[in-house]
Amino acid sequence: MAQIDRRKHRRTRLRLRIAHIEGLEPSSRNAGFWTSDVSAGGMSFQARIASTPHLGAPLSFELSVPPGEGYSSSAGKVRGLGTVTRLLPTEGDLTAIAVRFTRPLALDF
Repeated sequence: MAQIDRRKHRRTRLRLRIAHIEGLEPSSRNAGFWTSDVSAGGMSFQARIASTPHLGAPLSFELSVPPGEGYSSSAGKVRGLGTVTRLLPTEGDLTAIAVRFTRPLALDF
């Protein structure tokens, strides 16, 4: 039986560095977080984390956006707030984390 896609927003596979995040503790100082996809309503990423957050846990974050044709000739930042909506273990010690944005994103280009 085919699954029904209940998403309100179209996802875009987009790999952006998460420059700063509050609400998650990385498993090491050198652990980097990168988005795997982003939509107008949320994002997902995989991370090595020291402890698993609960569903509904608040997060604040800042994404680094490189310059690109069609939107900006210089690098920029995207800041936002969200809540954890899904946690899935993946290969190794990574956890896939889905976040729903709770406020409009703030763009700084």
